[in-house]
Amino acid sequence: MAWLTRALLLGLSAQLAIAKASNEDAPQPDPVPNAKDGKNLVYEQIDKSQVVYTSNTTSPDPNSIPPTSGWWASNICAQKTYCIYTNLGLGNGRGIVLLTKHADFQKIARLDQHLEKAEDRIEAATTRTTTPEGAETAGKEDRQIPKQEAEEKPFSESYILSKGHGLIATISLRRGKPLMSAAPVLLVHEDFFADIWRKSERNKFLEKAVSFLPPATREAFDRQRTTLLSSNGTKERTIEQILLAPPPHYINYPSMFLFTHSCRPNIAFHIDGNLALRTTVARKVAPGEELTIAYIDPLLPRKERQEWVGRFRPCPSPSSPESSSPYCPCPACTGHTSSKLHGHPHPSSPTDELSKSDVRLFELNRIRSQLRNHDSPPVPPETIEYFLKLHLEEGLESKMAEAYELAAINYNYLGQEDDKKAKKYAELAVQAARIEHGRDANEVVAMRILAGDVRGHWSWEYKLRFRGKKVRGG
Repeated sequence: MAWLTRALLLGLSAQLAIAKASNEDAPQPDPVPNAKDGKNLVYEQIDKSQVVYTSNTTSPDPNSIPPTSGWWASNICAQKTYCIYTNLGLGNGRGIVLLTKHADFQKIARLDQHLEKAEDRIEAATTRTTTPEGAETAGKEDRQIPKQEAEEKPFSESYILSKGHGLIATISLRRGKPLMSAAPVLLVHEDFFADIWRKSERNKFLEKAVSFLPPATREAFDRQRTTLLSSNGTKERTIEQILLAPPPHYINYPSMFLFTHSCRPNIAFHIDGNLALRTTVARKVAPGEELTIAYIDPLLPRKERQEWVGRFRPCPSPSSPESSSPYCPCPACTGHTSSKLHGHPHPSSPTDELSKSDVRLFELNRIRSQLRNHDSPPVPPETIEYFLKLHLEEGLESKMAEAYELAAINYNYLGQEDDKKAKKYAELAVQAARIEHGRDANEVVAMRILAGDVRGHWSWEYKLRFRGKKVRGG
């Protein structure tokens, strides 16, 4: 799985980038059944002489219908390279469609046991026991009727002003609480959009791929097509627009589309080894609060974040609904934080709060650059603490893993009296990394090593020793 997981980029979905060495257009090998797990892959061998181009007038064979189980290779291809592959039985009929090269298809197909483990599931749901209808009035002979169990979701679907449909918490959610997991239904090779240069052909090919999805999955996928453009208008997005909204994410998870965007989200997410997208509560959420994720890097300047939202997730401005200027309705971009946001009261006006936010973010990124530079002078403890404070004041609880890691490392650079602080922040980094990257992430392992042996770690007094040698050498 290493070749696959290393290529995943964060985003509502993730980009699948197969190693370049595996993508050379060599002659296609014969398919090999997956004998180890007893699941023989169902293939229709591709004859290059029968390849269908999306750029010519030839139509696919109308009788070419994928089977309801097992992997199937179609003869619907572009430039003899990118073809449609399906496994409609995956996930109890949820299904998945690939748009990729033959060599990469063979690799992914052999991961079907992992893909099978990915599922759409509400992990924070609670079970409520109910009495069957009529049981209370039943006679003594009926009192042994088993009670029914009903699943209660921790959120409900609701209309969010200036955003459209979204999710609202119905119960209190603590930081670190697993919320939902989602399975992928569409994987598109990263080079497809560059190599197929005609947009109309790309759209035709993508539409054909999605058309193979099982009806229920296709219906869920199509819900993503609508975007809110104004208070009284919507527009349908193409599949390419759904996939290419940066950061590039070429794996699609329809069950996650109701999470609305915020530059200061309360939900973090990551992709696990089964290609399941998992969401976790990043800070305490109260009943009635909107559940949000960041579709773009929250550490970018406000202007860049607004331009991204205006281009890929357009929202109407309350003051000018018909305006086409970039607008992001989240509190970090509007400054409407006068009540209480992120657990921190901001009594200043929206304009003042935006100015303060811009300054905080500028300072945060400035100090971050110093902390990440191993060759810079030692950063004093007060600056490290200020760096962490800026994260919390900005509502960046979903980005604390790196912050705590940098704090731990830089305290360890100082050594001696600061080893307790290094251990403290390494342990906090482990907790945050589990939320943001998953319990088996490299960030978790690295910080556990530091927390377990602070003085034996490579970073112990690193900058003091390094600078001392330089001084003596000079």
